[in-house]
Amino acid sequence: MRTPRMTAEQVEAALTEAGWSRGRDIGAELPGLLRVVTERFADEGCPVEPFRAAEDFVREFGGLRLVVPGDPPDAIGFTPHWIYEESGEDVAELAENLGRGLFPVGYEEFDGGMILIDDTGRFFLMHHTGPYFLGTTTHEAVSCLLRGPQQEAGTYFV
Repeated sequence: MRTPRMTAEQVEAALTEAGWSRGRDIGAELPGLLRVVTERFADEGCPVEPFRAAEDFVREFGGLRLVVPGDPPDAIGFTPHWIYEESGEDVAELAENLGRGLFPVGYEEFDGGMILIDDTGRFFLMHHTGPYFLGTTTHEAVSCLLRGPQQEAGTYFV
């Protein structure tokens, strides 16, 4: 049975429980959070540069941790993060396949999946089983991360 998408109210409740509020702005922390990723990816030889959609997302949601219901327990961290060796290569390949710039804005704690945003504001998940599309808005992405379903990203390749 397919789990229904979360309503806007349910998504906002989950974000609020994680510490979010309307107008939240961690602007003073933004440069440091972005630098962690830009420096690490540059060291790998696959530089990424934050663009407006990534900066806006991290400014509002950076540092939040959402608990994912289920067994085993999981959580989503909305902090730009480098996950594993060759992360840069995998992100660069997905960006090329999508024909869009990508920037890491979070991660799954249990599986180590990397949450990415493209320069149009769409969300993707780089998982060890492949790349997935999460949604066109923050609300869609949060719903998908917490309840699924995740769609293979290949549908969005150019």
